[in-house]
This record gives sequence, C-alpha cells and structure tokens, in this order.
Amino acid sequence: MIMKPGKLQVKSLSLYIPIESVVKEITQLGFSEVASATVITDAKFWIKRVFKKNQEYISVSDEIGDADYLRDPIVTIYGKQKTVKALRKLE
Repeated sequence: MIMKPGKLQVKSLSLYIPIESVVKEITQLGFSEVASATVITDAKFWIKRVFKKNQEYISVSDEIGDADYLRDPIVTIYGKQKTVKALRKLE
C-alpha cells in the first residue's frame, strides 16, 4: 500500500513520564520494535529504539547514566495524525 503525500507527518515530543509507559503505549498502538542502539553524543549516552507499523515509524531516545536532573524520553513520530494524538495525550 502506497501512502499519498501529506498523509504522514513528523512530530517530536518530550514526554515527562517513565520510558516503560511510553513503550507500553507504543506497543498497544500496534507498533513493533525493529531496531535499537546505544548512541553517544555530547558526553551523554542514549538508548535509541525504533518502532514500526506499516508505513509509520516512532523513534524513542532515552538518556542513560548518572544525572542530577529529570530526564525525559524524546519521541519522534513519522506517522498519521491519530498516532500523534494518541502519544500526545501522554504529555
């Protein structure tokens, strides 16, 4: 199935909830994890996970390691408006 241009959008969200809750919601929406990696940038370590459902993708980046501040998972969505709305309700 080929999606028409404009049907998918890109949106990034900072969610102030535990990563486990974010992943649970993503899998309940029918997405499956297709890749994961540890990324090092600016002396910080991140776990990056990619989820896929048909033509939609969700990337979740979660900082790991010692920190004295609240860390929030960064969720980037390339998907339909209903997917963005479902994850935005977690904000």
